[in-house]
Amino acid sequence: MRSFYPKRPSDEHPGDHVVTFDIESIVDEEPDDGSFPKWPLHRPVVASFLTASLREGSYCFAMTSIVCEPGGESDFYAAVDAQLPTGATSVGFNTRGYDLPVLQLGAIAERRFDLAGLSHHARAHRFGNVHCDLAEMYSLSGGTKRPSLSEICDRLGVPVKTSVHGADVGTLWRTGDVAAITRYCEEDVAATYCAWLAWHGWRHGDDGLIARPLAAFASWIERSPEHAHLMPFATSPLAVWARPRALALRVAATLKAAERRAQQAADERAFSGDPAGF
Repeated sequence: MRSFYPKRPSDEHPGDHVVTFDIESIVDEEPDDGSFPKWPLHRPVVASFLTASLREGSYCFAMTSIVCEPGGESDFYAAVDAQLPTGATSVGFNTRGYDLPVLQLGAIAERRFDLAGLSHHARAHRFGNVHCDLAEMYSLSGGTKRPSLSEICDRLGVPVKTSVHGADVGTLWRTGDVAAITRYCEEDVAATYCAWLAWHGWRHGDDGLIARPLAAFASWIERSPEHAHLMPFATSPLAVWARPRALALRVAATLKAAERRAQQAADERAFSGDPAGF
C-alpha cells in the first residue's frame, strides 16, 4: 500500500568527489531600471570549477577556469561538460536558479545535445543527491528567505567578494580584463566550497568532514603560487579553526589505530597460548 505521507526532501549528498562551480555572465543590454536581467538573457563569459576528491585518505584539489571567447561558445560548453562528470556531486550557490539553467540554455542554443555531464547535473532533482544548491540547503528548502553567499560567508568567517562584485563583470569584460573576472569567479568558488564543507559537516554531525578537507585545502593553496589570490581562504577564521582540529583528529586516529594493533597482537598471542609473547 502506498503511503499518503509526502516523501521527506533529501539533503544527503556524497562528499568524496565534489565539484564546486560558479559562472560569470554578461547581457547585451542592461535594463533601464537597473534591475537584474532575467536569466535567459545572460551569456556566460567565465566558468570556474574546484574539484575536491578523497583518494586513499588524502584530499586532492584542482581549480579550472574556462573563458568563453567570442566564436568559441560550442567549445566552451564542451569544456564545461568535461568538468561535470556524472559520478561527482556538483555544488553551487543558487545554481538551480541561475548557473545551471543559463548553462543548459546556452548549450542548447549552440546545438550541443551531446553533453551528458552538464545535462546530468542541470536536470538533477531538487531533492536528489546529484546536485547540492547551498542557497536551498541553508534556507531549509524554502523554510525561510534565501540568503546570499556573502551573508552566509560573513557569518562563517569566510572571505567573499572582497574587491570585485557581479555588477562589475560587464565592464571588466568590455575592457578586456578577463583575468579580474577569472579571479573573482575562482574566489566565489572557493567561498562556496568552504560553505559546502560547513554544511556537510553539520548535516552529518561530524566536524571532521569540514576540518580535514578545509585544512588540506588551505595547505594546497599555500603550495600553489598560481592560486595566490586565494590565500585569504587559507588564513580565514574558519581555516584557522580547522587546521589544529584536523591535526587533533589525525593524532587521535593514529593513537586509536595503534591501540587496535596492540590489542590484535595481544589477542593473537593469547590464542596461540603464549600470553607473555615468548
